[in-house]
Amino acid sequence: MIIKSINKSVTTKKLVISSVVLAVLIATFIILELTGMTHITNLSRTTTDTNNSASSDSANKKKFIEDNTKNSGIYKGPAASDISLSSTIEADGSVTILTQLKNSSDGRCDLTITSSDNTYSQSVPVIYQPSFSTCAGFNVPKNTLPVGNWQISLTVSSKGTTNSKTIYLVVR
Repeated sequence: MIIKSINKSVTTKKLVISSVVLAVLIATFIILELTGMTHITNLSRTTTDTNNSASSDSANKKKFIEDNTKNSGIYKGPAASDISLSSTIEADGSVTILTQLKNSSDGRCDLTITSSDNTYSQSVPVIYQPSFSTCAGFNVPKNTLPVGNWQISLTVSSKGTTNSKTIYLVVR
């Protein structure tokens, strides 16, 4: 009987101590959360701050490009050095043309791919993005570019200026 009483007393003490420790941990977490010291609150603030900053940077860049076009005469539109052009042959045999455009917030991209016997052309709008603008996208189907050497020319027209960039592609 005495052993049962001691075991019951020890079990009750363990239960009380566990409850107190749990209550202290919950209270500490709530206090840290309210003061903004936990990572959960900080992550959400950082994400919001980053999104606001990127949105602000994007708007400022676009405004800078457009204001310089209208007012100062300094901005001359995209120069040939402002155009980055590359190609990738995909696993299915199609060709993806990748572009990056500096100093362009709008305009038109004209793609011409030629070989000695064939010509492929496509036009798409310039898509404005915060870091750099790009052409809306070019994916040339596999059967359009047979085996051979191809010249890929991109002409970008923006703000009354036109410039081109040319690269070469070998299809095997």
